[in-house]
Amino acid sequence: MSVKYDIFISYRRKGGYDTAKLLYDRLRMEGYSVSFDIDTLEKGDFDKELESRVRDCKDFLAVLNPGIFDRFFEPGHDPKDDWVRREIACALTEHKNVVPIILDGFNWPKETLPDDVIGLTKKNGIDLNPKHFEAAYANLKRKFLDSQPFWAIKHKKKIIASLFFVLAAIAAFSFFMITELTKASSETKLEFQLEKQKADSLARVTDSIIKRQDSLRSAREERQRQNALRQDSLVQAAKLQPELAKAVKMEQAQKTSDGKILFWNGPNDPIGRAILEKLQPAGVQRTRCPDDSGIDGINISVTSPNCTISRGNIECNYSPKFTITDCKGKLLSVLEVNAKFRTDPHTEESAAREELANELRSTNFDGVIAEIKKIP
Repeated sequence: MSVKYDIFISYRRKGGYDTAKLLYDRLRMEGYSVSFDIDTLEKGDFDKELESRVRDCKDFLAVLNPGIFDRFFEPGHDPKDDWVRREIACALTEHKNVVPIILDGFNWPKETLPDDVIGLTKKNGIDLNPKHFEAAYANLKRKFLDSQPFWAIKHKKKIIASLFFVLAAIAAFSFFMITELTKASSETKLEFQLEKQKADSLARVTDSIIKRQDSLRSAREERQRQNALRQDSLVQAAKLQPELAKAVKMEQAQKTSDGKILFWNGPNDPIGRAILEKLQPAGVQRTRCPDDSGIDGINISVTSPNCTISRGNIECNYSPKFTITDCKGKLLSVLEVNAKFRTDPHTEESAAREELANELRSTNFDGVIAEIKKIP
């Protein structure tokens, strides 16, 4: 059964996540029922669950960061693949209380928004400047939200304080009664206890002397045992040292006994390091073929991504192709990863390349590793 939430927060992952998460944490802490996909989605169909939550909510908060609508105008844009657009369109169709949350730097696009989301431009929103966040947040709760916080959570501190006061009063009364009863009982037992204490005191002194002697003897025996174990360890280590050296030599010989060593000739950037991590199960080393050695090794290199500027943003496309040669430069094979990668628009190329590296780390390279292992 789908869980119903009073408030739904829609945001673009790049540029809007931090603000959306802050709003979610603040509202939930104050007792509001808020849907935030990464924390509240569990099992079930992703698309059906999100649209169901939009239809069931009272308030729909649309976090508008710079560039949120850029994807709407890209060639070949499919509205079904854009969840931000689907969420906004669903909220407008269902006549929800749509509140635009306008972040610093956001401007409405010069192009007219698509028909299914054009209604968003007619909604009264809130400018959420970080310098005036508290005032804007208070204004959001007071004037824009139809939802109300859950009473028990909203007044949690008062409830806890009241319970603490009641428990403290009960504890104080119980302590008073126990004290009075104990005092009455103590008076009748005091004389008996005084006589008993005299006898017990003498017995304790005797026991303390015996225990002290036993403790000193046990400590001396433990030190002797630890010294003996330490000496045995030193003797065993001296005996094992030649065996360990022999095992290391055997392992090094085994690594090169198959006649080939795999060297990495790719770039030392985020993309190159991500690919190298995926190839390490095949035995690829981080170093290159030595120029003046007679090692029968294999060099592995990879192509670079194609990054272009579109509308002032940088996008990268990548289909990794591996060139495999021996250490003398002879071509042995060319391999390709059966996958194409494309980043979202970024203002900096380094961010686009970092996104590509993350995508590569989640890609299956088993086919490439298998082909590398077949190379003679």
